[in-house]
Amino acid sequence: MRNITKWYTFLLMIMVVALILGGCSSSNDSSNSDSATSSSNGAAAAADSFENQSVATENSASSSSAEAPTAVAGEAGSGSIGEIAAEGTGTAMNQKLIYKANLTIEAVDYDKAATALRNAIHQSEGYILQFQDGQYNGEKSSTYTIKVPAAGFMAFIDRLDGIEHKKFERQISGTDVTEEYVDLQSRLTAQQVVEERLLAFMDKATKADDLVKFSEQLSTVQENIERLKGRIRYLDNNVSYSTIELRLYQPDAKAETKDKEDGIGDKMSEAINDSVDAMISVLQGLLVFIAGALPILLLLFIIGVPVYWLRGRSRARNKSMPSIPPQTPVTPSVKEETEEDDPNHPNG
Repeated sequence: MRNITKWYTFLLMIMVVALILGGCSSSNDSSNSDSATSSSNGAAAAADSFENQSVATENSASSSSAEAPTAVAGEAGSGSIGEIAAEGTGTAMNQKLIYKANLTIEAVDYDKAATALRNAIHQSEGYILQFQDGQYNGEKSSTYTIKVPAAGFMAFIDRLDGIEHKKFERQISGTDVTEEYVDLQSRLTAQQVVEERLLAFMDKATKADDLVKFSEQLSTVQENIERLKGRIRYLDNNVSYSTIELRLYQPDAKAETKDKEDGIGDKMSEAINDSVDAMISVLQGLLVFIAGALPILLLLFIIGVPVYWLRGRSRARNKSMPSIPPQTPVTPSVKEETEEDDPNHPNG
């Protein structure tokens, strides 16, 4: 009896275990089917709400960069930020500084100073970005826009101070663009993440409408990426190479020597030169007046000569004609009148 009970209990346990295993397998099958359905629905939902996801990704990346700028800078720019900082700025914490300088040099000898300036640019491994020269009223001058490596910025300015000069003016300024640079790097990283997601969605898309939508969004994202890269390259160039605006000039040497001249001989010579210059100016003014009045004088000559000739001819004609004296009435004199009236006169 005891043996029968044992075998009955053993069979009952086997049946319970079989039922448990069957329930587990059915639950696994249903969960797998449910997960497949949910994944397909999730892909469709991702295609519809991609714009919101991309905006959220970019905003989250920007906020993380604002909270921890040093960590983002080290991660995104490993190999670029550190190298440029060590190469150009020489400051701690990977700061991005742009140096500019405005210099004015009054040279003793313009040609020698220009040669020394070109040598200094060559020694500093810089280059001339813009150049303009000229000579006005005896003064020689030229303006330069020079780019030199930031690591040798102050050394280049000290080298220019060695040029023989009468006056050396300089103004140096720096701009910290570290915050802007870190922000650009974080925005670039966010846009690149969006680009990767768009490419993945385009690979999985089967409808033409979805492909068109993804391609338009991808074009906008890639345009933003190129714009960000261009700004980063601009900052890198200006950080690694400092800008120097330089004006080199030499005043008129004759004007300087004229101020130093003195003595009676120099004053007499100057007075004679001034008189000659005044006479030349008067003659020049007279010639200019005659040249301006020449057409009018010629017109008067053409009109006046015939008139004068006609008047002379009429005068000559009047002189050749005989003159007839005017007839005057004869009036008796007083004596004759008294003789005629006197009765005692023998003729009366």
